[in-house]
Amino acid sequence: MKVSKINIFFRKLGEAQIRYRWLCLALLFVVTLVCLSGMRKFRSESNNQDWIVNGSEIQLNSDHFKEIFGNDEYVLVLVQAEDVFSHGVLSMISNLGERLESEVPFADKVTSLTTVSIPIGKEGGIEVKSPFDDGIPSDKEELSGIKNFIMGRESIVNNLVSDDARETWVILKLRPFDNESEDVVTVGHAAEKVIMSEEFKSSEWSLKPIGSAYTTAEKMDTVGHDFSIRLMLGFLTMLICLIVFVRSFRGVIVPFIATSFGIGSVFGFTALLNIPADSDVMSLPILLGMALSIGYALHYINAFKMHFRSSGKRKESVIRAVEESGWPVLFTVITTVVSLLSFMFACIRPMVWLGAVSAAVVFMVYTYVVVLIPIFMSFGKDKGDFKGEAPLGEGVAESLDEAQGKTFPSQATKADRIFERFGAHIVKRNWIVAITSFVVIALCIPGIFKMEVNMDYLKFMGSKVPFVHRIEEVLEAKIGNLYSYDVMIEFDEDDAFKDPKNMLALDQLEVELGKLRMTKVSGGKPRVKSITRMVKEMYRVLNEDKKEFYTIPNDRDMLTQLLFFYEISDSSSLYDDLTENYNAAHVHVEISDYNANIIVDDIEKAEANAKALFPNAKVAVVGTVAENAAMNGTIVTSELKSFGSSFVMIALLLIIVFASIRGGLIAMIPNLEPVVLIGAVMGYAKMPLDEVTMMIMPMILGIAVDDTIHFSNHIKYKLEAGKNYKDAVAETFGEIGKTMGTTTLILCAMFLMYCFSPITAMFRIGLLSIVGLGSALIADYTLTPALICITKPFGKK
Repeated sequence: MKVSKINIFFRKLGEAQIRYRWLCLALLFVVTLVCLSGMRKFRSESNNQDWIVNGSEIQLNSDHFKEIFGNDEYVLVLVQAEDVFSHGVLSMISNLGERLESEVPFADKVTSLTTVSIPIGKEGGIEVKSPFDDGIPSDKEELSGIKNFIMGRESIVNNLVSDDARETWVILKLRPFDNESEDVVTVGHAAEKVIMSEEFKSSEWSLKPIGSAYTTAEKMDTVGHDFSIRLMLGFLTMLICLIVFVRSFRGVIVPFIATSFGIGSVFGFTALLNIPADSDVMSLPILLGMALSIGYALHYINAFKMHFRSSGKRKESVIRAVEESGWPVLFTVITTVVSLLSFMFACIRPMVWLGAVSAAVVFMVYTYVVVLIPIFMSFGKDKGDFKGEAPLGEGVAESLDEAQGKTFPSQATKADRIFERFGAHIVKRNWIVAITSFVVIALCIPGIFKMEVNMDYLKFMGSKVPFVHRIEEVLEAKIGNLYSYDVMIEFDEDDAFKDPKNMLALDQLEVELGKLRMTKVSGGKPRVKSITRMVKEMYRVLNEDKKEFYTIPNDRDMLTQLLFFYEISDSSSLYDDLTENYNAAHVHVEISDYNANIIVDDIEKAEANAKALFPNAKVAVVGTVAENAAMNGTIVTSELKSFGSSFVMIALLLIIVFASIRGGLIAMIPNLEPVVLIGAVMGYAKMPLDEVTMMIMPMILGIAVDDTIHFSNHIKYKLEAGKNYKDAVAETFGEIGKTMGTTTLILCAMFLMYCFSPITAMFRIGLLSIVGLGSALIADYTLTPALICITKPFGKK
């Protein structure tokens, strides 16, 4: 493609834009009103389930688990005191449980020391009930007797209460949600209101709430607050950058308006389509839109200023700016949009949303910039001694003259001349520059192989976030826990778990799961539990409470009788662990910490053990940890799909536009440098590849290629005008080198706002983006011109 011919088309477009400027403004105004009307319906949400590929096996298994065993969401409160069996603490626990059940939406039932069901012997058999059914005794001896009885239950000690009686849980089980993304936040806020109320504040105990429903609400509040701060700082940074680099009232106000309306229109339009925003990553498209809009505006404004200084003719200068900047800016928009749309290959909802919305934001801010900047710059008088104005259309001949090598007066700044000398310096040492760049890339490659996938929730948020610090304290407690998974076993035939063989196999599975590396151990006991714990307790009580009978009876009639006693005494607790037709059960496993690679191995072993013990049953591992483990592979695959598709599509576009396979591929080489450097920083600094950092590489590739396009396009334009490679490169540096540096500086300033976030994931976005964008600029200043001079991709002349 001849750049000069494309530029003529954009010149005609600029002329039409100025001629019909009021019509253009009216049409844009109508579009803006329609889109912004949707902001009344705007809503955002965050749901961990969204990160699971829709229709995947783990999602289907999780849905089936909830269908037969109920919701797996809880609100938990760790109670710590000198003695949790003191009358004051027990009264508080009882009141807390009652208020949680009555005031928290979707509350099902509370399990605590005052409500826990325990097998108790009676004449003619046993019954399962709470020792506090008749209330909390005030008599110390009676209370001590109950304490000793509970502390003698193996199924309870170091599960519900610690062996030193200094810690215990209050557990609120929740009913299935109607709309998980919204209901979980409602539940969390309601629970927080109860737990943090004045009634439960005392120096006698401490309460540490936890649980996915509770912490999700806290996460939403934290992310929302942080988003507001990033947004405010982003707009402030944008204004400062415009004031510093544009230094004109019109040049500051118009890009600001274009950015605000461009971003607002996209979010308003998605709201009209009833598409909720993803609160976890919502700030990314906004800050990206701000930064890129300034970059697009600067290219137009700087081109206008350069021609206005030379000719003094306002409208003609605007048209020349559209002529020269229109195509390279549009092409950078296309490549950025293509790169962002590559997120949609990941098939993960938040990534699909981010890719689609970010691409739409980029396109809309571009539209507002290219419509508003030329029109508003065209209003006003001509400058100085330049009187009169060439009729629209006469400038085509002038443009063609310049394409043939004729020049016009210019007033290059000192910075422009410095960049031109720097370009000449690079041309003279092109081989040294190229070799040095490839050595740097080679040194970075080993770091990429040190990258690890890790979906650790705590490391994602970071210990600077207050509620994360509290969770870390809970994890350090003797019975504290955050992470867990369930192994579900389901037979086709009813009453399968009335067969002692299957119940014994379930007990053996608990033993095997207790041996896994990540399984948490409290007081020497693995934190693994299932229906077998209650069966063994009941069999022991039925046999004069002798410890040797804490086992599974090998007699079907006895096992059936025990399950019958449990069903008539506390059927709801029974059905938490066993289905009503006794064909499915599950084993709950708590783990000590989150290490992605070890957990994946543990889950594979857990599934293998279950299949070996239950060859005729369906086996599935479910729960948040299992979902995160499944996501490890999904993230790697999604990253490769997203980056690979982005790279291929951008390369094809460059090949088509430059009409040269060699030219297109050479233009891609410098853009691999920032991606490789980001991977090296992540690997050497042990930054995990997670649901946020996986988005950075494709995004940076799409942004980084912008400067390469501007640079290569300008060189090609100079070559078409008759320049040789040496002069073309030097003059390109002088004319757009400063603008390239300015736009990158603005982008880095925008992403710098993330570096001040207390959320670790946001800090990583900022740091890695700055590393990528900075290295991309360096590559475009050094490796790009060096390769162009060495390979001469646009022909010898």
